[in-house]
Amino acid sequence: MHLHFWQALLLGILQGFSELFPVSSLGHTIIVKAALHWHFSRSNHRFLAFVVALHLATATALVIYFWKEWKVVLLAYLGSLKRRKLIYNDASKFAWLLVAGTIIVGAVGLALEKHLRILFDNPGFVWLVGVFLIVNGVVMVAGDYLKRRALQETGEAGPRENVPASSTNNPAAAAPSESSAAATTGGRSPLAGDPGGNAPVKSQRKRTEDLTLIQGGMVGSAQTFALLPGISRSGVTIVAGILAGLTYEEACRFAFMLATPVIGAAALLKVPALFKSHAHGHGHSILAITLVAAIAAGITAYFSIKFLMKYFETRKLWPFAIYCMVLGALVVAFLRVPANGAGSTRAHTPAAHTGGAAVRLPAKRAAARRAVL
Repeated sequence: MHLHFWQALLLGILQGFSELFPVSSLGHTIIVKAALHWHFSRSNHRFLAFVVALHLATATALVIYFWKEWKVVLLAYLGSLKRRKLIYNDASKFAWLLVAGTIIVGAVGLALEKHLRILFDNPGFVWLVGVFLIVNGVVMVAGDYLKRRALQETGEAGPRENVPASSTNNPAAAAPSESSAAATTGGRSPLAGDPGGNAPVKSQRKRTEDLTLIQGGMVGSAQTFALLPGISRSGVTIVAGILAGLTYEEACRFAFMLATPVIGAAALLKVPALFKSHAHGHGHSILAITLVAAIAAGITAYFSIKFLMKYFETRKLWPFAIYCMVLGALVVAFLRVPANGAGSTRAHTPAAHTGGAAVRLPAKRAAARRAVL
């Protein structure tokens, strides 16, 4: 694999925006490779090391942007250990919702990621990426429709579907006083309405902390569909969140917080590839372009998060859905490559590199055999 500087930079920027925007980073990477006739495998040691760096940069951007929230979460875990009690306030509830939402996707990812990576390394399946992009768009349109209908049924529809910030955004709110809780909930604790500490069942403006652990697990498990290139991790998680009663902004925040350990852990599991690449003598050759691409991915990811958090304060998913469906249709219609790698990949077959020598080789061998006989 020979990765040029401009290719690395493009992939870094692509990773930074498409990992957070609900458009599927994996799907875009496969499409770009096929459209530009880039012939390197995601299983290649050097390219895998490159991808690890991009994902670590994206996870770092998420941690930096949500650093205040992560400090509250980490303190909540310590508080649970100290008190020997999982949930003792809103912050601890949010912290364990993250755990519940990560377990399933982590287990499924470990079991299936390698098999799916090998499958979609075959350029003949690029059309299937287009199909999954269309499905991704349909899911987001359906999510918008169902959310709008639910808001109308509860009488909560309005120009701005927002709620006060989650307690993880305001450490002082992590443990609200009994008097303030009583004032806002009619004398009940904000986590004591129904079993599991939920807001009213039909509320469509819940905070993340109002979800049960089972609901949090279901929202987080939606990330497993992102193993299919074309299905967006953030897109399906946001849809699961809004259908569970969260606002778009709160669902986006929860999706990004859930994505941080998943993206980070997936990258860390592949860190040995970095050392393997170096051991094979390739470390210095790709170090510079990998560093530049990782910086580009991190910066792009940070500003993508900032944009999307502001965007979902008042807007919905449908513009991204339209984009995915249009791109998916174009891929299915025009980006068809035979599964054996012929067609656009023909320039990289032995025959192409030897002026047809690969085709004439059997005849030469036959002539030599006759001469010996």
